[in-house]
Amino acid sequence: MMLKIQTGEENPILRKVSVPIENFDDELKKLVLEMEETMLAPDPETGITGIGLAAPQVGVNLRVVLITQNVGTKKPMKILPMINPEIVDFSPVQSTMEEGCLSLPNIFEKVSRPAKVRVRWQTLEGNHAERKFDGWEAREIQHELDHLDGILFTDYLKN
Repeated sequence: MMLKIQTGEENPILRKVSVPIENFDDELKKLVLEMEETMLAPDPETGITGIGLAAPQVGVNLRVVLITQNVGTKKPMKILPMINPEIVDFSPVQSTMEEGCLSLPNIFEKVSRPAKVRVRWQTLEGNHAERKFDGWEAREIQHELDHLDGILFTDYLKN
């Protein structure tokens, strides 16, 4: 089932801090499947699909994100669900790239973020995982984890 993408910089749903997942059950698996379907569906107006999605973007106040791996490579695209993710380490080196967001349609701006991150999260089964990410994946993770704390990429432009 397609979920409705929440939009707007002042949308209160997008400005809430999300709560941790405690139950790793069928409801969680259903949410992740619906989020994936929603993320990969082309926007009717722009034709753009998402490469990452956080639960608040579909009106759910839970710490769940989806990350698309292997974007722009010859490897097959893979969706990585992260439950209760947290960044445990940042590189001091910054990278500046253009970002956009399904919740802020037609806004694209350059944002500086750490080039590498180490992330700890739980799988759909509740198992713990930890890994380093760099390049586009590091940026994507930081962007989606910001959503879990009520932060939008345009907030970085106001400093």
